[in-house]
Amino acid sequence: MNKLLKYALIAIVSIIILVLLAMAYFAATFNPNDYKQDIIDLVKKEKDRTLTIDGDITLAFWPKLGANLGKLSISEHKSDKEFAAVNSAKVALAVLPLLKNSLVVDTIYIDGAKANIVKYKDGSTNYDDLMSAEEESESTEIQFNVQGINITDSAVNYTDETQDATYSITDFNLATGHVALAEPVDVETSFKVSANKPAINIEKKVKGEFLYDPEHKHFKVAGLDSLITGDMFGGKNMEVKAVGDVDVELENLAVAINGLSLQAAGDFDGAKQTVDLSAPSINIHDESVKGEKVTVKLTQDKSDGNLKLNMVLADMSGSPKEIQSSGISGDIDMTQGERHVTGKFSSPFKGNIEALIFDIPKLAGQFNIKDPALPKGAMNGTFNLSANTDVNKALANSQFNLVLAETKLNGDVAVANFKEAPNIKFNLNADTLDLNKLLGAPTQSKQKESTNASQPADLSALSSLLLDGKINIGKILYDKHQLTGLNLGLKADGKKVAVNGLNVKLNESQIKGALAISQFKNPLYTFNLNIDQINLNDYVTESTEKTETTGDETIDLGALKALNADGTIRIGKLNYGNTKVSNVRIDLKADDGITTMEPLSANLYGGSMNGSLKLDARNTPKIDFKQKMSNVSIGPLLQDTINNDMLSGKGTVNVDINTSGNTVNTFKKSLNGSSSLALADGAIKGIDIAGQIRGIKNKINAFKGNASETDSDATQETDFSELTASFAIKNGVASNNDLAMKAPILRLAKGDSSGTVDIGNESINYTAVPTIVKSIKGQGGENLDELAGISVPLKISGSFANPKFGLDTKALATGIAKAKVLEKVGGEKGAAVQELISGDNKVDALKGLLGKKKKAEPTEATAKEEEAKSDAAPKEEQSVEDKAKEGLKDLLKF
Repeated sequence: MNKLLKYALIAIVSIIILVLLAMAYFAATFNPNDYKQDIIDLVKKEKDRTLTIDGDITLAFWPKLGANLGKLSISEHKSDKEFAAVNSAKVALAVLPLLKNSLVVDTIYIDGAKANIVKYKDGSTNYDDLMSAEEESESTEIQFNVQGINITDSAVNYTDETQDATYSITDFNLATGHVALAEPVDVETSFKVSANKPAINIEKKVKGEFLYDPEHKHFKVAGLDSLITGDMFGGKNMEVKAVGDVDVELENLAVAINGLSLQAAGDFDGAKQTVDLSAPSINIHDESVKGEKVTVKLTQDKSDGNLKLNMVLADMSGSPKEIQSSGISGDIDMTQGERHVTGKFSSPFKGNIEALIFDIPKLAGQFNIKDPALPKGAMNGTFNLSANTDVNKALANSQFNLVLAETKLNGDVAVANFKEAPNIKFNLNADTLDLNKLLGAPTQSKQKESTNASQPADLSALSSLLLDGKINIGKILYDKHQLTGLNLGLKADGKKVAVNGLNVKLNESQIKGALAISQFKNPLYTFNLNIDQINLNDYVTESTEKTETTGDETIDLGALKALNADGTIRIGKLNYGNTKVSNVRIDLKADDGITTMEPLSANLYGGSMNGSLKLDARNTPKIDFKQKMSNVSIGPLLQDTINNDMLSGKGTVNVDINTSGNTVNTFKKSLNGSSSLALADGAIKGIDIAGQIRGIKNKINAFKGNASETDSDATQETDFSELTASFAIKNGVASNNDLAMKAPILRLAKGDSSGTVDIGNESINYTAVPTIVKSIKGQGGENLDELAGISVPLKISGSFANPKFGLDTKALATGIAKAKVLEKVGGEKGAAVQELISGDNKVDALKGLLGKKKKAEPTEATAKEEEAKSDAAPKEEQSVEDKAKEGLKDLLKF
């Protein structure tokens, strides 16, 4: 027997020696680097990817079988672009466990691993070729056992083109203890995460013992110590800490929580918010449920107020099928400005863990509001709520009732499929909602400047909202406004949020129509509103603060950059200021910083208007305005819109202008375009030209006078039967040279006037030369027929606010003197003098003026005698001026 054991031992030792010798020979003769190119070629052939292996591959055989791969990388499919790479990778396998069908891996070392994962728009990925189904095969079942994993300085980038989202994990470090399936493993890791959907930029550190057994649905963490810092969930400078032990066995409905604490703090829109959850002990097992109270504390601190909310889930007992608790209770303390709100609430609680059904049969509470702005300085209210939740069916139902002062709200809310895409149905009803009593008197507050005003609001969260409900409120009171009969439907289907069946009366205005929001990432607002009448003066509050403006204030159209809208508005009657219009129609389109209102039409002041307005806010603000007003009474229009009473009459006004700039002054000085008007039966206010002519006529000497300038006088006016003009506008200056006017004693033909209106500097420089015509009575009753044909220059100058009118009295006196001369001359000679004075053909006028009798036909002898005299005398040609002087002397006997 001993010999047998001896021989057996010798045989085993001999076999081992032979194996060792064989392995030694294999190690001495086999060089894996001889096969590097074969491996590279195989990857290229099978996967059409480029494998790069830098350096030599080294092997180990005893007591561990392993390799050090060194630095390697692999490209994208059919591309030289890098897909994944690693600076260093080492792994070793224990040899003897392999003989027992057990895979025991020594510590795995990976350094500098990085990968770029992409999901394309068609749903495919850049690693699909590496996961070919035909290459998958069933592997022999072996035990997986790793002594440890050590990963350093690694990163993964993931791009989802279907969602335009990017996710990145960097600075990834991981160290573990022994790793085996269904066994706890010690883990310590740290990494950074950044993403754009949702916006995240955090750093995370986690330490603890973790168990992950998906086969038996057993999950456990012991000694959890986790810290997350950074920006996430809309919060800045967040810090989230979690410690404790959690053990969950879903198959057995067993839960054990011990010493769990969660603390979170961060800044949200200028508010410091904190959450503190504490669960000392909860144990659910077999037929027993036992738990100590769970507390939740929420605080919020802002510059204008704060909030404190405390909630307690009392001790629990019973069985998994019937959990009993004395209830949920809590209190709230909130301060905002001078308003202070306190309240308390409580409710019994019961549930069935096996069926995952939970009930809050009656959550009742009361609260108190103190605010000096309230009618009595304070008010009390009560509320109650009942709710039922079935987790397995993903259903939740609730009913609520609120009483506060004279306000009574009630309704119900049902939520279906809340695990995936919550579908909410609701009804909200109220008789009277008196916001004056609830909120107090409204106060004026300066609007905060928004740094993101030029960026569209991202309403992407609405894409997951499924909503269908009705709102019915009899009366809403706020400030001096009253809204009655609010009855509408609100629906959201993931693509659009729509308000349908809108039919409400706001003060004296009946509003009907529909509203909707779609394209949530860059929201599109669509609307179709019909309003029977509206007085905008009821909704515009003038500031009590008087501010002086210089015109250099910046024009901000930034909000229009973010506006994306398409809709129509119809208004039966509209008042703003003193302006009154009717049958208003506005079709509005806004997109990519350009807002257009076309048509922009209405009936006003006996006539109508029709045109368009275009606002371009993309770069330097730009405005294009076109409008045609037909059969409009211009006087009341000017009086009501700009409080100016310079002109009256009825007719047509055309405007086609554009401008750009960053301030009001640059807007005015950059005006370009044209305008025209044609009026009938009106008056120019501020001056009575005929009256001034009479006054001057009675005071000045027939041949003397000086220019006379007067301020505008609102009591005076110059009537006309027709007035037309057109203006060319360039760089804020409107020029005109075709003003034509017919008045009772005056005529102004095209070309008899010219001048400019400097819109940028608000000044006028214009000269008109009207001619006095015969009339039966003349304006004002005094006959000026004796001045018929006289042209009188009229100069208008000064500012828009204080224009000055100047009549050239010297020219008038000269005209009167000429008229006197013509009156004395009379007859054909008078007409000749008129032609000599103001006509173009002076020579013919002079011949007519001299008017000598025709001499008899000379005889032959007389003709020769005259010819001889003419040849003998020196020839001196007399000038036209001299001839005129002699003629006048002879005529007037000077």
